[in-house]
Amino acid sequence: MNTIALTHPTTTSRVLVSRNLATLCLLVVSACAIARELSATSWLSPLAGIALLVFVALQWPRISLTYRIFAILAPGLAAGLWLSGMIEGKALAAGADRAAFFTFFLTSLAVLRESARSSSLVRRCGKVLVNQPPGRRYFLMAFGSHLFSVMLNIGALNVLGTMIRRAIRPSSDPEAQRIGAIRSRRMLTATLRGFCGVPLWAPTSVTMLLVLSGIPDLSWEQYAPLGLLWTLLFILWGAVLDRFSYPKPKSHRVSGGGLGQLIPLVVLVALIPGLAYVLARITGLQLFSTLLMCAPVIGVIWIWVQYRGLSTNVKSGLLLRRMRRSFPETFTNQRNEVVLFTSSGFIGVILIPLIDPEAASAFLVRADISNATLMVCISLIMLTFSFIGINAIITVTLMLGALQQIPDLGIPPLVQASVIAITWAVFAGASPFTASLRFISNFSGVSPLRFGIEWNGWFSASVLAIMYITLYAML
Repeated sequence: MNTIALTHPTTTSRVLVSRNLATLCLLVVSACAIARELSATSWLSPLAGIALLVFVALQWPRISLTYRIFAILAPGLAAGLWLSGMIEGKALAAGADRAAFFTFFLTSLAVLRESARSSSLVRRCGKVLVNQPPGRRYFLMAFGSHLFSVMLNIGALNVLGTMIRRAIRPSSDPEAQRIGAIRSRRMLTATLRGFCGVPLWAPTSVTMLLVLSGIPDLSWEQYAPLGLLWTLLFILWGAVLDRFSYPKPKSHRVSGGGLGQLIPLVVLVALIPGLAYVLARITGLQLFSTLLMCAPVIGVIWIWVQYRGLSTNVKSGLLLRRMRRSFPETFTNQRNEVVLFTSSGFIGVILIPLIDPEAASAFLVRADISNATLMVCISLIMLTFSFIGINAIITVTLMLGALQQIPDLGIPPLVQASVIAITWAVFAGASPFTASLRFISNFSGVSPLRFGIEWNGWFSASVLAIMYITLYAML
């Protein structure tokens, strides 16, 4: 007992020191990513790479086995290709820059999620959505879930899923149980589809990060209007299918309160790209980069606002304490995501020089593959790989990298981005290996496979069918 008492403080101290050092590494990498946006200083690339390696070493005991494979594969592959003369140091630097930017993406948005996690606004809006009348509940649940997910990512599923579970009161009456089951299924399906709409446009989604990194000729402000249109159609189509799948209820017993309570959340979601746009116009930087710079500032201000009613000194103390205690834990809890994102991005960049553009173009000519068929094949590859557990980050990084190497491809960047985003939105709600489907199925009482295929399968299949028909009609 005395031994435990003596060693426990030492162990705790080591964990805290390791966490703080790992957090410092992430901040250094993020700073390098920002600096690379502002200048072409070459020594920033190796500094970011070294800081990432130190982060992985510090967090190694808590990194899952699958992600450890990526952590070993990325530097091992780079060393092998470089030593064999297949790639140059320039490719390694470009890979390190891509990994640093992905780290900046995760770190920046982690501040935003940490802020939203403790917000009473999020909880209040969640209650409003869950308690809406049946006639408008689906659309508002999907729309609200979408807004939540822009800010909270997968954490939105936890917030709304918990509220849905609380809203369905247990009953011994068979008819009440039947109605409760239908209500739960409709709300959970709406929540999932709202979440799945985020990859269609949101700058806080990894999909947009990969698309904009993989298609240099496309900026977020160019794609965003089209992505917002896809999002609106995605949510409306789900509402149409929901309305025709269930009979209209005879009564409207539930009153959810004023929808005006959602306005602050809508304003907050719009504030991030709005401020980023202003900063981009002032600095001349890419909008996506300025958005990531604005996100943590908005997150810290959001936390400050949550302490309203207290004196400035007290709020400052609480804010600093939270930044010192909660932020390092929030950052390092993303260790698996950091390894996956950075490794996948790095591997995708260093493999691109190995692609022979002329051979790829000649293959497409010999195979007589049309542009529409090529994009459909890419979509089907993404879907197939998602259903066998291969992460889409790797698939998308490699396929977009290969596409950009093909001369005279003739497929507009907006079409490439749309196909990737829509396909990602579909398999996020269909593949049992996706975190979103596994997470939401915990609140449904059914398996992820049944949720994705039986509950959401027709919606997913119909979206894909519409997209494929549109591709053949337009290309």
